[in-house]
Amino acid sequence: MTKQFTITPEQGHEPPNETPMSLAFRDVLKTMHAFIVAERDLEDIAYSRDPAYAIWAEDTEKAHEDLADALVNVHSLPVETREDQPLRRMALLADAMIGHEEPGGARALHLQMQVAFFTKFQACGISSTAMHRNGLLIHGRHLIDAMISLPLFDGGPIDGPHTDEPPESDFGAAL
Repeated sequence: MTKQFTITPEQGHEPPNETPMSLAFRDVLKTMHAFIVAERDLEDIAYSRDPAYAIWAEDTEKAHEDLADALVNVHSLPVETREDQPLRRMALLADAMIGHEEPGGARALHLQMQVAFFTKFQACGISSTAMHRNGLLIHGRHLIDAMISLPLFDGGPIDGPHTDEPPESDFGAAL
């Protein structure tokens, strides 16, 4: 007969303080990943006359709509804790990048995020909640890096003028 013993103390690891914002941001990450995969699939077939192209195009359109809905959901939620503020900023950044009409504008926003990541896109502290949010934000940063490499954002130069100052944009006011 086997006996069962708990090997961690009762207090163990404190679970992160989940909020509606952090749960909604997880949906943004999932839908952003699906959007990136769908865009890459569309790129792989290179707009051919393949009959399956229409299906891939529909999948890409659906992934874009799902991402837009997830971002709207995050925008509609209140910030309940200070650890949720960087999640809102990251969602605003992704939304601004996707909706940017100006050639090279999304790349400028991406550069702005890279410059300000550790000051504006990270939760302060070493609590389990802060570490959880930082994990979500780092995952979001990797997805945004993957998203900016899509042909969808090839409207402008990869590198702008080399200065020490980040480019100005409407998104900067939200920071």
